[in-house]
Amino acid sequence: MAWHTYQNFEKDFIDVTRYVALEKENGGAYSEKIAQLLLLIGSTVDSIFYEIRTSPSLAEQKGISDLLKNSEPTIGDYKKVYEPIYQLSTVEVLGHHGLTRYGTIKPFDPFLPHLSPPWWNAYNDIKHEFYQNWRKGTLDNLVHALGALFTLNVLHKDAQYYLLQRNVIVNVSSADAKQVYPLFPAQVYGLIKNSFIGVPGNISWTVMASSDVFFHSFRQDTNATA
Repeated sequence: MAWHTYQNFEKDFIDVTRYVALEKENGGAYSEKIAQLLLLIGSTVDSIFYEIRTSPSLAEQKGISDLLKNSEPTIGDYKKVYEPIYQLSTVEVLGHHGLTRYGTIKPFDPFLPHLSPPWWNAYNDIKHEFYQNWRKGTLDNLVHALGALFTLNVLHKDAQYYLLQRNVIVNVSSADAKQVYPLFPAQVYGLIKNSFIGVPGNISWTVMASSDVFFHSFRQDTNATA
């Protein structure tokens, strides 16, 4: 369901780009519509962070038990637990649509110095005082928030096989293959299931995830083996 929710937001986002081109030069452009969409996306990111805690794949990970006991976790709590697991601060996604290209963004980049992302702060300000802060609903904050939601969907282990079946996550090629040929979803899942960040370091396959707006190449994980 989280992916279908994402797709609905992405459609709304694409509609916004009909009026404000998806280019970094327009990153400071703001509107009431963008602020409203940022509010919805930020809330959904919060919900997915909350739900991920219950994943069987994370049961043995450090900090998860404490996170499960916390009835009202904050972005700081999520950052403390999820950053070591998913290395969210290093995730890069490419934003583009049609003839426009926003370029590469790192939605969770501030997690590494233990800060909250600017788009998250803007979402919170809008949530608490919409009419005073709606100008913080900028295109840049919206792109980063939607990119964060895309990231959580494609990295969450419970969602990956579903996304493989729908060609959101696909293999591209093997570096040592003489020709490119596709793998079945179960085969690709076999390549990525042992890593929380991407492709185990002992294989040469390239795996990517893409939507109408974002592209992400799974990172090489030297701490995992297939």
